[in-house]
Amino acid sequence: MIQAKSVPLTDPASLKPVSVPEVSSSVTAPSGKSQRFFHLDALRAALMFWGILVHASTVEHSAAFRAIALVSGLVRMEAFFVISGFLAYMLLKKYGAKVTVRKRVLAIGLPFVTALLLLNPLTNWLVYNYHNVPIPFADYLAGKGAAHPEGPMNWHLHLWFLIALLVYSLLAPLLGKAVDHALRLSWAGERITYQEGVFLWTGIAMAVACLGSRVVFEIVKPALPPDAHYVVRSVGNFLPFYTLGMVLFASPAVREVFSKVHWTQTMLSCLLLAGAHWLGGENPSRFTEIMILAAQTYVAVCLSSLLFWVAGRWVRTESPTARSLSDSAYSVYLFHFLFLYLFAFLFRPWIANPVVLLVTISAATFLSTLCLHRFVIRRIPVLELLFNGKLPRRAQ
Repeated sequence: MIQAKSVPLTDPASLKPVSVPEVSSSVTAPSGKSQRFFHLDALRAALMFWGILVHASTVEHSAAFRAIALVSGLVRMEAFFVISGFLAYMLLKKYGAKVTVRKRVLAIGLPFVTALLLLNPLTNWLVYNYHNVPIPFADYLAGKGAAHPEGPMNWHLHLWFLIALLVYSLLAPLLGKAVDHALRLSWAGERITYQEGVFLWTGIAMAVACLGSRVVFEIVKPALPPDAHYVVRSVGNFLPFYTLGMVLFASPAVREVFSKVHWTQTMLSCLLLAGAHWLGGENPSRFTEIMILAAQTYVAVCLSSLLFWVAGRWVRTESPTARSLSDSAYSVYLFHFLFLYLFAFLFRPWIANPVVLLVTISAATFLSTLCLHRFVIRRIPVLELLFNGKLPRRAQ
């Protein structure tokens, strides 16, 4: 049965995210000057930092933090992958397919392996001990814990997005050619007059693409191990958004449509999603699940467009502070889950109120991981390579 993509945070699907900061949103324009999209740098970083609040909601129950996580599930990763596709197409045009794939595999694959081996085991152990009867680290690694423990634990945690990005990076040359071919055969490279109609058809096309990817997942699901279900499903779920990002870079006309706020369609999409959930009830049929997924996709397109519009209005020029935050986003995201639970253990004996505790650990995590990047990772080339995928300047 086709299932909607929104699930409880205790499911791996709840651990959603954000980006590869080594890619700068700049490209060489025909005039020879470098064209930069400062608002996308800022939006990408903000989406990654948002993940701190999302995963803080797994520490203690809080209606406010659960609401933050709920909104995140509607748009955060979708908007992130739109930006990722945008930057991927930019790199393809700037460096070519071979160089782009090589750069992306290094930038994504090495930090993924490093964090998976060095950070995730410790993070999972802390999560286990926080939500269950504590056990030694060695016993946890040996599998001596409870059979069905409480807490958001799985092998990939928040790193699943790097697997998706790695797959997309390998597919990027083919996707880029497909986008080029589609634009040559369409009017999308020309000025668009009926913007609301184009935006509506974009939402419909995205919904069809996401439904198609879910059908494919359901076909291959029986052949997959259970631990791979969420990752494989996510790769399919977000591929249309990654491709949309490529289209936005390739077609300034479509980008102009997407970067404007569409209030009527945004409100309509939210009403459609609410209606689909109401019709589905607690045990939705296959038809209503299809409706929910289609409505979720439409909402994600509308809200992503809204975020692009907001970022474009708020961020018009680059500032040293914004650049520094954007540069640190990768490190912050890789380490934030570990730091959240470290601070949760530290402050839980002193802070009884759940909301105050979550605010405190979120702020402490954000500041600590920023400092970790700025004063440690960025200054030690081997750490910058392992956790950010950046070669020393002389080797680039």
